[in-house]
Amino acid sequence: MQKSDIRILIIKYDPTLGRAVEYRLKRSCYQTQLTTNYSDSINAAKLVDFHGVVADCMLPQKSGVDIAAEIKNESGHDVVVILTSGIFKDKVFARDAIMKTKAKTFLHKPFDIEELISNFDEAFGDIIDGSIEPLHQLLCREQYSPRDRISAINRTEYAHGFDLPFIYSLLLENQIVGTLEIQYDEGSVPTKIGFHKGRIDQVQYPDTESYFGVLLIEKGFTTKQELNEGLNQQNEKPIGQRLVDSSSLSPHAIDIIQHEQMIIRLSKTIQDTSVKICFTEEKRSEPSVFIDGILLTQLLSDWICSKLTSGWLHTFYTPWLESPVLKGPESNKINLLKELPAAKPFADFIAQNNWPYSLQSLLADDPKTENEFLRAFHFFALQRMVVFGSSSNTVENFEIKTARLNKILAGFDGKNYYEILGVSRKAKPTEINRSYHDLAKSLHPDKLHKDSPKELRDLSQNIFSKITVAYQTLNSEASRAAYNKTLEMGQAEDILKAESSFEEALRCLRSSRFREARKAFERTLSLKGARSDTMVYFLWAYIKEKRNRANHVDVASKVSACLNKVPHEDRHSAHYFFVKGLYYDLIGQAQKAYKHHQHCLAMDPYFNDAKRELTFIKRSFNAKKSMTLTDDLSMVVTKLFGKKSG
Repeated sequence: MQKSDIRILIIKYDPTLGRAVEYRLKRSCYQTQLTTNYSDSINAAKLVDFHGVVADCMLPQKSGVDIAAEIKNESGHDVVVILTSGIFKDKVFARDAIMKTKAKTFLHKPFDIEELISNFDEAFGDIIDGSIEPLHQLLCREQYSPRDRISAINRTEYAHGFDLPFIYSLLLENQIVGTLEIQYDEGSVPTKIGFHKGRIDQVQYPDTESYFGVLLIEKGFTTKQELNEGLNQQNEKPIGQRLVDSSSLSPHAIDIIQHEQMIIRLSKTIQDTSVKICFTEEKRSEPSVFIDGILLTQLLSDWICSKLTSGWLHTFYTPWLESPVLKGPESNKINLLKELPAAKPFADFIAQNNWPYSLQSLLADDPKTENEFLRAFHFFALQRMVVFGSSSNTVENFEIKTARLNKILAGFDGKNYYEILGVSRKAKPTEINRSYHDLAKSLHPDKLHKDSPKELRDLSQNIFSKITVAYQTLNSEASRAAYNKTLEMGQAEDILKAESSFEEALRCLRSSRFREARKAFERTLSLKGARSDTMVYFLWAYIKEKRNRANHVDVASKVSACLNKVPHEDRHSAHYFFVKGLYYDLIGQAQKAYKHHQHCLAMDPYFNDAKRELTFIKRSFNAKKSMTLTDDLSMVVTKLFGKKSG
């Protein structure tokens, strides 16, 4: 049975509250019918076989408790009842009402509708077959219309912040025009992303950091002195217009900077948290500054490498492990995208192999590169180069499955309950329920083949027990609050430990002990509380340690891969440009190295390491120029006197 097949009767005396409950249940994919009194409720139950009932206790003619009991007795099967009341606060009344109706719970008004949804999701979890979030259902469809895309997004309502790259790619369609609202916290100012016929034309993100001045200097459009003079002007005009008015900036530079600013803010929306989403179709004017499909594809690759965690990707794809993977409708795009960082390691593998495979067998192909493969696979899935089939005809391979479950169990070590379920710490009860049931459908011991060996059954039971403990802890408001306090204490310790490790590494770096610094930054990166720019400092130490070695190919390859893991919004600091300069020098591109060190000094004139690198590049360039001049003179002398001396 699909979730959309489940029918719920809502009996509410207050039609306004009734419609609010009905709206939310429909958004969660349930079928609903709203009534306000006894006769309408009983007549509805005679015509429709309901699976669930939400009943107000205080109703005219007859109480909601009696109506729910009557419907349940007449139905001939178990009906999930949830009772609500804003008048009956007595615990004895609630207990008696639950006993009479065998209700799942009694909610006192005002209650959280999410708690009501969560109770239904839990109650129906065992009878729903392959319940997949509407948004994720698109991963197993070869074709879907613009209407399907919008409907899937608006039926999802709550999503993980790591789902946003998929949502952006869905809305970047030529027939879609409107605004996506993203809310990170209740009552907070929503982020607004505007879409206009295959382009993103607005990123309204509540960011305290402007980036405008930094980008102007970074791009070489102005100097730090001119920027400060513009900021000190006493007028209400934006800084860009002030600089234009004072002839310190060309007007065309404003569009370029606004475009870059849009990219940074869009990148900042991808967060490890729960988000409430809603897309509204509305007319929009033709944009002058925008992000098109080609650029978004590059950004998707960046985000998958730098934003999405390996833990989230593993949990996200766990319910799909045994599903067949097919070539998608856009599989011919592989040659166009194969050089992008997310795709490059496995593009040839995806392009050359015959299909279908199960994801489980694909992951088993090379355990050492599993995390990289999953990132590449996610990129291919978002680009519709691969899709999941509806059923699997593959023969059960107990060896592969045992190895897979052993990895899942080992992966739980060091993870908190949120990470085990693949949800954020701000996840709503419905998200926690959904994740638990998705994982249960693929990892429950009852789902194993009847001939599965005892080792596999014991392993599955162990995994499922850990998932259940995580779910039970987070599903209870009281136990979740207590668990969060424990996590917060541990998080503070993690941050202090990471800060101490970072400072130790920085001291080694400043005293030119590059090998020690590299190892210390590696330790820092492994800690949960590490600073977001730790990777940049690690690369600084790593390049300095390795740059004098003869073979730079492997070093350059690793540096390139690590640079892709730096989030886009962290790529506009003096330290980042300094490291990029070191990288270009490493691969023999002196002009690019020189340019990046100049950018570094433009942002921080006191960055002495960058000054030394510029001096080194100049000396190297002058030496090569001198050698070239000597060689040229030698050739002239040889031509003039070579024959005579012969």
